[in-house]
Amino acid sequence: MKSFKAKLTILLIAMLLITMLVPFGSVAAANEGVQLIETNDGNIVVYVDGLEKEAFDYALAGENATEADKTWIKSVSDNSGTEANQVAVIAAEDLTDENNYLYIRENDGTEKSVQLDKNNVFTQDKMSEVEMTTKRISTEEAKDLSSRGETRDGVTYTYTVGGLKITDDQDSTYSYVMVKLPAEGYSQLQELANELNSDYESKTMYSKIEFANRFYSQYNTLIENADNENSWQAVENMQILQPEDYGQQEYYVVLLKKVAEDGTTTYDAKFMRTYYEGIEEVEPARLEQVSHQETSKLPITGDSIVLFVLLAALVIIAIVVFIRMKKLNKKADK
Repeated sequence: MKSFKAKLTILLIAMLLITMLVPFGSVAAANEGVQLIETNDGNIVVYVDGLEKEAFDYALAGENATEADKTWIKSVSDNSGTEANQVAVIAAEDLTDENNYLYIRENDGTEKSVQLDKNNVFTQDKMSEVEMTTKRISTEEAKDLSSRGETRDGVTYTYTVGGLKITDDQDSTYSYVMVKLPAEGYSQLQELANELNSDYESKTMYSKIEFANRFYSQYNTLIENADNENSWQAVENMQILQPEDYGQQEYYVVLLKKVAEDGTTTYDAKFMRTYYEGIEEVEPARLEQVSHQETSKLPITGDSIVLFVLLAALVIIAIVVFIRMKKLNKKADK
């Protein structure tokens, strides 16, 4: 009995200690429900999901901070014009391993906290890079850059070839890497690019940062792999032709690298769809056997000459007889 009471006492004490260790309010996983942007002036701007347009109070403190440990600050506008958002602003040096919990108090008194991961902070420069992707190097799609031909089963197929024409600085040098989509590790890159060029502007700032993180991860990995593998190919005549072994309606991402005369390097990405156009089929000339039907001719022999002579003599005799009879008839009439 005493042993049971002792065990019960130990269990109650353990439960009490666990209860004491649970912090006030709900605690989310690291960076859950928030997006962080480090600005060029060294501040970290925190966007809270659902509170972009609603003012709130926030405090940066350690885990399990008491009310006395929290210095509440009112949220401020991020100065983004008509789409201004309410944000928390933290100095980068204040976010440490011991001081990495953001406590948020809404207008109705609801309080929550989230652990901030300082190693998972997007930067303002990366955000700008994502937003300008496909726009940094000027190009235009072309459908008639070249022509190709191939022969299959004796039939020659000729078709025009399209691709990208670089219309940017003519004095810079360009190189490229072309990857067929979908590709391992970049399965969502085409969808993300379409999203970037279609409804990105309609997103909330929280959603924009979340999207930019995903896009930058795949896009930057593609560039790093191209650099590491040294797979860049020189652009010739400011044109990039679609691959020789392409199929109809295939998608490719074309990474571009521009090196200006002063050595400045610029990266960009373009998305290209292949197509067939102006296909002509030319069959080889055929040799046709033409038969000529000729009338039969009698062979020329000695007998045939005699026959011709006799025929001529008979004709002459007939003429002479005709003339003679004509004269006799005239005399009879007189």
